[in-house]
Amino acid sequence: MIKHLAWALFTFFSLLMYPSSKSVSQTNTGLGVDKDVRRMADAIARELHNEGPIAWLKYFSRSENFFMASDGQLAFANNDSADAFVHRFARTIRRIDLTWNNVRVDSIAPHLAVFAASFHEVLLSVTEKEDTSNGYFTGVAEDVGGGWKLRDAHWSIDNSKR
Repeated sequence: MIKHLAWALFTFFSLLMYPSSKSVSQTNTGLGVDKDVRRMADAIARELHNEGPIAWLKYFSRSENFFMASDGQLAFANNDSADAFVHRFARTIRRIDLTWNNVRVDSIAPHLAVFAASFHEVLLSVTEKEDTSNGYFTGVAEDVGGGWKLRDAHWSIDNSKR
């Protein structure tokens, strides 16, 4: 009898500590996160078109954990390297037309989500030259209290379509 009671109490408290997927999806870790991260992705694309590369800086987390990789290589180890590159890049690129496709959002905590999507990107230089690329993007987005930001990111370029 005591053994069964102990097991029942263990099960009860375990369920309290680890909510079911249904109860999680009804909290901040479910549909609300999905919508917010998708909204962030739409805003990134819109602002890159309107403001050029500088718009990226609004969406890079200021966290010490920030980094970005591209095609398996570390591109930015931290915010300082990202800031420096984006400011140089903005002198040569007028606009970025970024289209996300097949967007996936996986909420992993109330303020943290994995964001993934295929993309099509057209860079328009200040000399009106266009450079087009396609690929796949993955990153971790975090709600920093003033909106969602990318805490880390990885771009994989599909060179077969260039």
